[in-house]
Amino acid sequence: MKRMKRLSFQWRITLLTAILIAGTCICSNLLLYRSGTVGIDSLNGFVMEYDPESSDVLKIEFDDQQMSAFLHQFSQEIYDVKAEFGRKCWYITAAVTLLSAAIAYFVSGRALKPLKQFSKQTENINQDNLTSTRFDENTAAEFQQLSCSVNHMLDRLALSFDLQRQFAGNAAHELRTPLAMMQTKLELFAEEHSDSCAETAELVQFQIDQVNRLTALVRTLLEMSNLQSVSRSDEIELAPLVDEILTDLTTLAEQKNITLHQNCEDVHMIGSDTLIYRLLFNLIENAIKYNHTGGSVTVSIRKEQHQALLHITDTGCGIPEAYRESIFQPFFRVDKSRSRQMGGVGLGLALVKEIAVLHGGNVCVESSSEKGTIFAVKLPLNGEKTE
Repeated sequence: MKRMKRLSFQWRITLLTAILIAGTCICSNLLLYRSGTVGIDSLNGFVMEYDPESSDVLKIEFDDQQMSAFLHQFSQEIYDVKAEFGRKCWYITAAVTLLSAAIAYFVSGRALKPLKQFSKQTENINQDNLTSTRFDENTAAEFQQLSCSVNHMLDRLALSFDLQRQFAGNAAHELRTPLAMMQTKLELFAEEHSDSCAETAELVQFQIDQVNRLTALVRTLLEMSNLQSVSRSDEIELAPLVDEILTDLTTLAEQKNITLHQNCEDVHMIGSDTLIYRLLFNLIENAIKYNHTGGSVTVSIRKEQHQALLHITDTGCGIPEAYRESIFQPFFRVDKSRSRQMGGVGLGLALVKEIAVLHGGNVCVESSSEKGTIFAVKLPLNGEKTE
């Protein structure tokens, strides 16, 4: 029963139809076989009861030896005919069952075609195409109500995501001003009271660090809430963009004695120059921050068919397999204490994922071990979605 539940609906219909037809054919076969064998046996009985003394029939005389041989041969012929008749019946039953099952599979496949299209369309749904995805409501009666329900659900989900983005953007926007004022006041206080006791200076510095962290968080939230409105029509040269990012991060790399390498082909793509810069910057910055002292970071870009393949390789401690999908969720941290010591707000990789999806691409952890991690990014050159 459990195996039956794992089968597709089409195969269930096929198997049930085949079982029904096979049962019907077997019953018919048994009835026909019974009827046929009874007729053949009655013929055999007629010969066995043949009376040569009757004047109403033609008399054929055999001696006892010939008669015995004839009856033995005739009985054997009767047996062989019955066996051949039975075999043909079972062959016909098997052929009819297989043919019926094939027809049932084909017919059920045609009947379930709207459901297959429905399933394929749902696989392509994400938070960025909720409003543009619509299921055909002019379909079979069995799927019409389902299509209507899913369309209404997508509308509600799209509204929820819009409200969530608006709330995050509005909240971040409202927090910017008071945080900026707090930061300014704290910095002025630190300058004007440079002769304060060590305890006061430490407290003020702690407050400045926390305000800076909140400011970075608010800035990232604003960036994420405004992604949809950013134009993605720039022609981007990826190799020079990587050069610029590595130059910007040279100071950070030198602090940990990290060696930066690049192996970039001349690849052009259409998208947002600002967002792609942010995507690469976040990945390379993380590769430096979470690397061993004296390690290395390598950035490579190559063109494959109609997409750009980007790999960021580090020599860090690696990411546990259980967390390789979760790290792209907002505010997720593998090592919370370590991440906060390094100044992260837990949105860097979430922003990377959003930017990649917005450009029709994707990002993932290609491999990770104690020797390091490789992040892979696929981006379409012309802005179309990659598989």
